[in-house]
Amino acid sequence: MDRKHKKLLIVALILAVALAVSLFYNFYDGEGEPVADLEEKLEYREREYEQRIDSLERTLEELRVVKEVPPLLDERQIKNLQEKGLDDPVKDLREDLMEDPDLITQEGVLGGTMGFYFSEGIHILNERWVLAYFEDGHVGGAMLLRYDVLPGGDIKWEVIDDWTY
Repeated sequence: MDRKHKKLLIVALILAVALAVSLFYNFYDGEGEPVADLEEKLEYREREYEQRIDSLERTLEELRVVKEVPPLLDERQIKNLQEKGLDDPVKDLREDLMEDPDLITQEGVLGGTMGFYFSEGIHILNERWVLAYFEDGHVGGAMLLRYDVLPGGDIKWEVIDDWTY
């Protein structure tokens, strides 16, 4: 066999191996189980990724302090806040705070912007204090605030303490 034929044979063998590996990869999942067709393989991969996403979302929820906690306001406190001008005290307080990210003194990292992004992370403790979760998408923290409802329903916020973790 001359040199030219040997090169052609080597190229043919390399192509055959590449084709075999490609076929195996396309028709078997990562655990050596055959996959009947490409649609089934795609569905298999989609389910796999959905499970990973669900797992990551559960982990993220565990790390954040954003689980819904019933407000600790009693009926008397709610009535007092309504008399000061808040129609729905819990909703109004949460929305007002979410619109005031300048209260957060911590700087965002990696290009993130600190904010109160989850209304469920804003816990109305009573007629005077709020515990609020804040984050920038990379790091988060908690803040204890005092609030006063001014005439006409305007809300004045004062940061008591904050902590980034």
